[in-house]
Amino acid sequence: MQKLVLFDLDNTLVDRDEAFRRWAAGFCEERHLPADAFAWLIATDGDGFVPRDRFFGEVRERFGLVAPVDRLWADYRRRMPALVSCRPGVLDTLVALRRQSWRMAIVTNGQADNQLGKIRRTGLDRHVDAWAVSGELGVRKPARELFEAAVRGCGLELSDGGWVVGDSPAQDVEGGRAAGLATVWISRGQAWPAELSPPDHVCGSVEEAEHVLLTEPFRASGW
Repeated sequence: MQKLVLFDLDNTLVDRDEAFRRWAAGFCEERHLPADAFAWLIATDGDGFVPRDRFFGEVRERFGLVAPVDRLWADYRRRMPALVSCRPGVLDTLVALRRQSWRMAIVTNGQADNQLGKIRRTGLDRHVDAWAVSGELGVRKPARELFEAAVRGCGLELSDGGWVVGDSPAQDVEGGRAAGLATVWISRGQAWPAELSPPDHVCGSVEEAEHVLLTEPFRASGW
């Protein structure tokens, strides 16, 4: 197996949940929303997996907003990149992998302006070889094509294997496994869905995943 790892972006490399909480707090304050609005936004967000057009449609209806959905969504995408953060330990992990000659890419669903803004704002663009963003390419995880695009960006071939690291059981682990990659699930304290086949490894963070990648690069199910 080649030294290749594809990382998810939101809640894997960057703290998307904290950024969303900061956005929601500002949104409530600016629009003088009722006291229960913040909790409703957090719950309705669905951990970021609810499509944004649907989310902002519900937001508009719930609070009787005049601005159209497209405007609300565009304002959200403009603000989110400035709110995300990347732990120093995550960047240290990428530096450590680079020193060991690993090739790295980011594979993420989302609109290009939002996701690329996050990648550049946090400096991740200076630590990876490539990225594949669904909004740019017109295909979403768990589709194999998005993983293939990221691998090609690294100048490698998907058929030679590698790893995927992410927090979504369906998009990252199931998608990566279907693409022929070994898998590391970033659990974030959650239980693995019983109906799905387990990942090759479970870690609490990217920093923990570094140990797996550096010590067990050739020990993955199916190889």
